[in-house]
Amino acid sequence: MLHFNLSHPVEMLWFGEFIAPEEGFVHLSRALFEYELMAVTEGELYIADERSEYRVGAGEYFVMSPTRHQHGTRNCRCRFYWLHFKADTRPPVTFSLPEQGRFTDPAALEGLAARLMDAEKTEHRGALSHYVATELLLELARQQRTQPPPGEARSHGEELCERIRAFVAWHRFSEFRVSDIARALGYHEKYLSAVFHRTEGVTLKRYLVETRLNEAKRLLTDTDYGVAEVASYLNFASAHNFSRFFKAETGLTPTQFREREH
Repeated sequence: MLHFNLSHPVEMLWFGEFIAPEEGFVHLSRALFEYELMAVTEGELYIADERSEYRVGAGEYFVMSPTRHQHGTRNCRCRFYWLHFKADTRPPVTFSLPEQGRFTDPAALEGLAARLMDAEKTEHRGALSHYVATELLLELARQQRTQPPPGEARSHGEELCERIRAFVAWHRFSEFRVSDIARALGYHEKYLSAVFHRTEGVTLKRYLVETRLNEAKRLLTDTDYGVAEVASYLNFASAHNFSRFFKAETGLTPTQFREREH
């Protein structure tokens, strides 16, 4: 299991799609100084490090940690996305992902790959690339969580709530409402709200408020952004509106909260 601190995005280094030639290929040998994600969409990839050899089939991904000797072990014909990235491994751990697993929603993966390619065309290694690369890892983790353990089925409500939480996490710096989540996930707003309330024990609107509030607290505690900057990050119309929201929820102004935490 890989563990990262994703309080800020990973550093995306390189991304692309590889299609092996007709006669097959053997992965090159090299030292790997960063993490590499390989998500195979066709065929089989055979790759190894100092510890072991790994077979990654179609519909599977593998994340290789930095190693002195990454190398292929046999001829193979395959097609896969590859992503080289650096990530913070210092505590606290905020994100965990199995080294190898299956992706059950290839359309979601391909959509993020297209977005990452577009981001790279606009600005190589730009901020958007880092965030989309992080979103891709989060999507793989979501797909692992939505796969039930052997003999245990997840309810429709649990799966839907997992998708809602992932949407909110990815779009927490955007301005959106329950209706926007419903539209994105393909459900009626009232149905989505009812399922979330029944499954999670809190209304979806309240969950959105708490998510926004927690992000505000994090920015006030972990950064030196001014109140106006925090308000802008969280898409409030003004610093005044943000301060009113924050005091109504906590009983403190943003400045008072920051002083208390520091």
